[in-house]
Amino acid sequence: MRRIRTDKRRIKCLSVGVILLICSLSATGQVLRGMATNGTTKKPSAGDDVVLLKLDKAMEEEARTKTNSRGEFSFELPDSQVVRAVRVRHQNVNYFQPVFPGSTSVAVTVYEASTTVPGIRRLDESMVIQAQGNALQAYQIFNVENNSQPPRTQPNFTFYLPEGATVVSGEAIRSGGMPLKSIPVAVQGEANKYQFLYPLIPGKTHFEAVYRLTYTGAMKFEPKFVAPADKFFVVTPKSLRFAPDPGSQYQASDQWPVAPEIKGVDVHGAGGSSQQLAFQVSGEGLLPQQEEQTAQEGNSRQAAAEDNRPGGGMGIPNERPNPLSSGQWAFLGVLTLFLAGGAAFVFMNGRNGAVPVAQGPKGSAPLLDALRDEMFQLEADRVQGKVAPREYEAAKAALDKTLQRAMRKSK
Repeated sequence: MRRIRTDKRRIKCLSVGVILLICSLSATGQVLRGMATNGTTKKPSAGDDVVLLKLDKAMEEEARTKTNSRGEFSFELPDSQVVRAVRVRHQNVNYFQPVFPGSTSVAVTVYEASTTVPGIRRLDESMVIQAQGNALQAYQIFNVENNSQPPRTQPNFTFYLPEGATVVSGEAIRSGGMPLKSIPVAVQGEANKYQFLYPLIPGKTHFEAVYRLTYTGAMKFEPKFVAPADKFFVVTPKSLRFAPDPGSQYQASDQWPVAPEIKGVDVHGAGGSSQQLAFQVSGEGLLPQQEEQTAQEGNSRQAAAEDNRPGGGMGIPNERPNPLSSGQWAFLGVLTLFLAGGAAFVFMNGRNGAVPVAQGPKGSAPLLDALRDEMFQLEADRVQGKVAPREYEAAKAALDKTLQRAMRKSK
């Protein structure tokens, strides 16, 4: 009888020990430690709101905290095999940094924000125009550089559109990044003035606004600028007649410096500070690849379906025309080249035994960093509905395989 009680006591103690061990293991998840640095003051950024976002079927908030006096923050990750992002909000501007499976640290740079930042330069502004029937579609394109010293962030970017413009879509692209949909909004209190609610952080940013105008076969434009650009371009199909006002300083060309790969268009350029930039277009014409696409549609049923789109019969809603497109096919093409280059890099380094060893955020191999950036952007594109499910699965599988190989080689 005593033996049985002793065994029961031992079993009970053992059970309690197992339960405590399981609890301790489940409570000891992977910890993500981060640091927010103020790129303007070169000091830790204290007191900023930090949010941990899970990039699964939606951008889901998992946890939030604040940076301490040393700019530090941390999160316990219940599942370390999920792609996440950290969002640090400083002076009402959000800064994002991807967090990939296996990551234990993350660094985010923020900047002081000002309504107007000296050192922002508009490198060029372009109007790309096509017209068909009673609709004219235009693309206002900007390349902007923030060279502020010390570096600062401007919370938004403002510009003018022609009278009567109906905004269809817009996007913003940071240098080296992927397009992010950002529809410009009207500025209250001033006619025809719009802004992208997208911060101009130090470096280069590319903006595009797509809009429509009612067209009667001819239209005059009098470009208006918030600030002068170094260069101003008007790009039109060759069948759309361009007539500058007397005294204007446009110079004709067949090449658009902003995108020289685009052929079969007329380009008229002028200094952005010129006051004589009024012009008129007349007739009809589609941009080369758009015209080819329209011709291939062929039957009236498909044409009617195109006309019912929010963007009208010309172009794909919320996307640029094909010559300017950064959409799915261009993305997959670039991704294919990227993966091929990455595979070659891993293979050659594997043969030579000279694969760089990952050292954490400060010393990660360039290939790993690039792959992780691509994975984060792919997840963001999926959440925003910019990539079809089949294309997402194919791209993610290829990225996963290449990332796994690169990580194995880096160990």
